[in-house]
Amino acid sequence: MTKGQQSSSADGAAAIPGVPAAPSVPPREPSTGPVGGGRPRRRRRMSATEVATYGVLAALALVLGYLEALLPLPIPVPGVKLGLANIVVLYALAVMGLVPGLVIMLVKVLASALLFGSPTMLAYSLAGAALSFAAMALAIRARGLSLVGVSVVGGVCHMLGQLIVVGLVLTWPIAALYLPVLVLAGVASGVVVGLLCRLVIHATRSSSVLRAQRKRIVLQAKKGSR
Repeated sequence: MTKGQQSSSADGAAAIPGVPAAPSVPPREPSTGPVGGGRPRRRRRMSATEVATYGVLAALALVLGYLEALLPLPIPVPGVKLGLANIVVLYALAVMGLVPGLVIMLVKVLASALLFGSPTMLAYSLAGAALSFAAMALAIRARGLSLVGVSVVGGVCHMLGQLIVVGLVLTWPIAALYLPVLVLAGVASGVVVGLLCRLVIHATRSSSVLRAQRKRIVLQAKKGSR
């Protein structure tokens, strides 16, 4: 019997206009285990380069979030901000993949709440960040949608996530009252974050760390196809 050919994509972000895509990774065959005569696969450990990269990006997101808290926008609406820390999350999602972006997002939210916030702030931030990341992870796979468009989707969903918490904690009429302003703010912040993230991606395209990570992905693909 012959096996049908399967097509697969890399375990990362989908191709975006102007953003270098991760190389294609062929599917791995499941391990047969001791009964079939094969050895069970071991989980790959993170390299020192990956740990350092995650740490640097998470620290950068915390610094950007702290600076933004020190310099709030002169807008008398609670929850409105540029979200500069989301540049790092979007960068990790677009360049490094889904899992690195998710890890950095969670570290950013949890560390910010523990260092600079409160349990209430954690609820708002986690709801907004989780909904925003899920929306961007889906939107980034859409063909023809630019990085700025993905960022706008994330910015709007971030505001919607916070409004859901407002409706649950306070009242839904209050959430509906702030809905138009926060949606517009989400679009504006999404455009700014998307443009800045695109500049960062182009500036770091020749980074040795990213080249090493892409090389690792290719090597894993070759090992998995054997």
